[in-house]
Amino acid sequence: MAAKTIHPTNPAGYLVWKNVYITNTSNYVPDLNTLMQSRPAAVFTDEMPQILILHTHGSEAYTMPEGQEYAASGESRTLDTEYNVVRVGDEIASVFEEHGISVLHDRTLYDAAGYNDAYDRADDAIQAYLQKYPSIHFVLDIHRDAIEDSAGTSYKVISQVDGKNAAQLSIVVGTDGSGAPHDHWEENLKLAVLLQQHLTERYPTLMRPMYLRNSRYNQHTAPGALLLEVGAAGNDPKEALLAGQVFARGMA
Repeated sequence: MAAKTIHPTNPAGYLVWKNVYITNTSNYVPDLNTLMQSRPAAVFTDEMPQILILHTHGSEAYTMPEGQEYAASGESRTLDTEYNVVRVGDEIASVFEEHGISVLHDRTLYDAAGYNDAYDRADDAIQAYLQKYPSIHFVLDIHRDAIEDSAGTSYKVISQVDGKNAAQLSIVVGTDGSGAPHDHWEENLKLAVLLQQHLTERYPTLMRPMYLRNSRYNQHTAPGALLLEVGAAGNDPKEALLAGQVFARGMA
């Protein structure tokens, strides 16, 4: 499997704050220097649970070693939660709990009944969870990316973490640019930028550029809502699990 590390150093074409590079395809050009002068609205409290983890596209899977292939439900997808992004969510939840952070992990495969309307089903679930558990201030939607070159060659994206290959991570932040209401998207962005800067200081190549987009990706549900891409279809599960561990430790 072809591997690459995506790590821009030239600010041309990006929004930049300290070591954070943002690919902006939204209708907005936020003033990051002004935005980052205050802390994010979402904070940890002593109430439980504190974080909701879910997977809008839970069947997204990775590349298994030869002889360990999963039962596929589509291209680079499986309903087996031992081999898709739900397993990464398990790992992230475990690390949070080791740090004393209470987590609710929804392992539902919201794309099993159809990919295109998975966000609608996930939105309904998030709203129900937040009504039942008002202590939740952080909502993490864990995905994985798919990266190919012009010839259709699939890549895995890697970063060195303590001498081991970890999948690179990418945070996606939505806005109200699509016309759907989302009045606190800048709070989501502030959290994402602060978190990415913190992780980058320890692991300079762990984070791919962040994405700021017009679609809201259900991030209107909470001021601490983020979409996290853990690696790509070409990464193997061990690389994705290590990346999930590092992310959760950094956020904790």
